[in-house]
Amino acid sequence: MDNETLKMETRVGRISYLNVDPIYYGLENGLKPPWFRITSAPPAVLNQMMAAKQLDISPVSTGAYVRHFKRWLILPDLSISCHGAVMSVLLASNYPIDALDDKRVLITRESGTAVLLLKLIFAIEGVHPQTFTGTVDTVSSPDAFHDAVMIIGDKALAGKWGRKYKYRMDLGEVWLRLSGLPIVFAVWAVRRDFARAETDRVARVISLFKESAHIGKKKLDHIIISGAEKLNLEEKTISNYFKAMEYDLDLKKRKALSAFFDALLEYRLIKNPAPLAFFPGADET
Repeated sequence: MDNETLKMETRVGRISYLNVDPIYYGLENGLKPPWFRITSAPPAVLNQMMAAKQLDISPVSTGAYVRHFKRWLILPDLSISCHGAVMSVLLASNYPIDALDDKRVLITRESGTAVLLLKLIFAIEGVHPQTFTGTVDTVSSPDAFHDAVMIIGDKALAGKWGRKYKYRMDLGEVWLRLSGLPIVFAVWAVRRDFARAETDRVARVISLFKESAHIGKKKLDHIIISGAEKLNLEEKTISNYFKAMEYDLDLKKRKALSAFFDALLEYRLIKNPAPLAFFPGADET
């Protein structure tokens, strides 16, 4: 990029949870160039900022990609995924899932994919609870009128949800049982208009993410120690968490993502098919 181009800021999102620390470690420890501006927020906020053109590139919920696939392109080989238990997307409940019919379920407002995943699980299981959207901060914050709560991110990891609720169900694990597939919670996306105008810059951002993640992988022990201190958890818990987390977007995960979208369409949780479109614009399904 020439000197004039370098003067323009690139607005990049960052999920404000521990799960993306390995991806952003290098960027946040000396690798970030002056033109690279990071905004940290929960997934739902980043989704809204991308939709409002307040960000150029960001991790986005795959549930948000469904709504905006005509305006966004997926960056290659970056995701937040799991194949089974993920530890940070939970349903804490006084009843098993198949007994939640007509029960009150409080759903976090911080996520896009996890909400659709839970609704899909309910649909597959033939369960019809009363759902409410709200903020779930700690185990003591949900009021006594809710029979179950869905929590994500650091709050799910650090909260002592088993003290209040009889069941603590990992939705990644539930999805694997129902489908036999991994779940892709988030992908990194670029706005199509920005990608058209700034192709070289987007390619440079992809390269920076790759380098940053490589540094993060080498510094994972440090990230684990820092994460344990931040959430007041044992280092073994954080280590197990990062073992469960997967960040690639290989062919198997692309097929799993397409299957997830197909299931959402089948159960009428989305209105239209959502093809996967990748930067620099070629569909790769």
